[in-house]
Amino acid sequence: MIVDLSNLLKAEGSKIRFDSVMKVDELEFNGDRYSFPEPVNVSGNVFNAGNVLELKAAVSGCIHVKCYRCMREIQRDFSFAMDETLTNDDASEAEEAIRFEGHRIEIDDIVINHILLNTSMKYLCSEDCKGLCSACGADLNEGVCGCKNEDVDPRLEVLKKLLEE
Repeated sequence: MIVDLSNLLKAEGSKIRFDSVMKVDELEFNGDRYSFPEPVNVSGNVFNAGNVLELKAAVSGCIHVKCYRCMREIQRDFSFAMDETLTNDDASEAEEAIRFEGHRIEIDDIVINHILLNTSMKYLCSEDCKGLCSACGADLNEGVCGCKNEDVDPRLEVLKKLLEE
């Protein structure tokens, strides 16, 4: 999504409003995949605060992820506020400002970075998800798998072998 800043840059104190939807492709982050079945809503404004521009926006949408325990595909809604400082001046004192050139700025990457920062690292299909059997990989939410559940502390594994002899 490109925001045209040409009129905004002419007068300090001016503001432009934007309201758009953004198609987000599948993202991979820290080994997890995130997909977006429908476009992400982005609405907000950019305000000319003198030597910097202030970008404030609300972002909302729906994300498809895998449950951290059972690996089922689940869908979760998300919504968050985004606040960034923009500058086209290399000599600007705003250290954490996002730099741009010209009179337009592409905010897709800014929105995607905020989506990744605001998503949970571990989604669960339900709070009482039982996960997968560590021996056979069966989904324990669907029932008992039939594996022997002999969880033994690895430090005591040698003693278990003595009993087997």
